[in-house]
Amino acid sequence: MRQLPEWNDLRVFLTVARVGTISLAGERLEIEHSTVSRRIDRLESKLGAVLFDRRRSGYMLTDAGRRLIPHAERMEAALLEAVEQSTGQAESIEGTVRVGTPEAFGIHVLAPSLAALRQQHPGLKIELMAQPQFPSLVTREVEILVTLEPPEAGRYKVARLAQVDYFLYCSPGYRDAHPPIRELGDVVQHEFVDYIHDGSVSERYRILQELTAHPRRSFTATSVLAQRTAAAASLGLVLLTPYVARQGDDLVCVFPGRPLMTRSLWIAAPEDLLKIRRHRLVWDHIRQLVEQQPELFRRPG
Repeated sequence: MRQLPEWNDLRVFLTVARVGTISLAGERLEIEHSTVSRRIDRLESKLGAVLFDRRRSGYMLTDAGRRLIPHAERMEAALLEAVEQSTGQAESIEGTVRVGTPEAFGIHVLAPSLAALRQQHPGLKIELMAQPQFPSLVTREVEILVTLEPPEAGRYKVARLAQVDYFLYCSPGYRDAHPPIRELGDVVQHEFVDYIHDGSVSERYRILQELTAHPRRSFTATSVLAQRTAAAASLGLVLLTPYVARQGDDLVCVFPGRPLMTRSLWIAAPEDLLKIRRHRLVWDHIRQLVEQQPELFRRPG
């Protein structure tokens, strides 16, 4: 059998798999990118396998690399848990947790809650990826994921956070300058603000077609916050969740109290990471945060 790989080489492998380039991996690990490259070469030599497809755009995992990921991650989690227990960190919470969320959830729901969490745990650091395309748990791009698309396979703990309702909004100026909307069928006469559906956002955001089969779009964006701004500027009707719409008084609900669309919001994380206190803390914090705001989220059905 070949010589067993060193843990530091596996740590470098995981980092490159997560960030996609040796330069970014070097920055995250605080080592020279040439050292990152040497360690990857050494690991591949010891394993007798090519782990990355080296492209100009970055390092892409090969089949062998993907097979190695879960084993290396279990080693990583076991080491973190051992350090936490043996150094007394189990009594305190320190370190970084990477969280991925939908854009508006991260910005308007999670981020404002983190100051109080950090007051209780000053050693805790949150890295938040709030974006319209959900980041990957598989490569540990994030460690906890709030998503409309729960993972269907793998060693993950998955729980339904809430039901999220979408309502139809427009600006007072748009309402006053356009034909009245008395019933749902009237919306076909109007223009809409929507997502760009070119693969840059999750397909779970393709909700407007469920309202009207052939919507006339006046403005599209990958950002729901940009959509909200455009709707407030009277560019058209827009489907939004309450935690996006209620960030100001410049929008009115077209059908008050009548949700037109519903999506399930999920939380997911690798099972092994939830054995580590800081990850479990952030997981519980997000779940409690949603439960404490019934005006924004409905309990899962």
